[in-house]
Amino acid sequence: MSDARPIIEARGPIKEFPAPTSFFAAKGRSRRAVDEVSFTTPKSRTLAPVGESGCGKTTTARMVRCPRIHR
Repeated sequence: MSDARPIIEARGPIKEFPAPTSFFAAKGRSRRAVDEVSFTTPKSRTLAPVGESGCGKTTTARMVRCPRIHR
């Protein structure tokens, strides 16, 4: 019997970081680093995020839930 659960999944995570403050910048503003990226990686598959430097690859990877570890 095979286990149909994905090995890695992400369902629309959003991550915001506080924007740098300065004399002219409004307080309470933030920068959105990741905006609802969704994917599922089944067992025996490889996912390779590709993109420009600073596009959110590492931030997305840090937010991903691994169902086999987090039950």
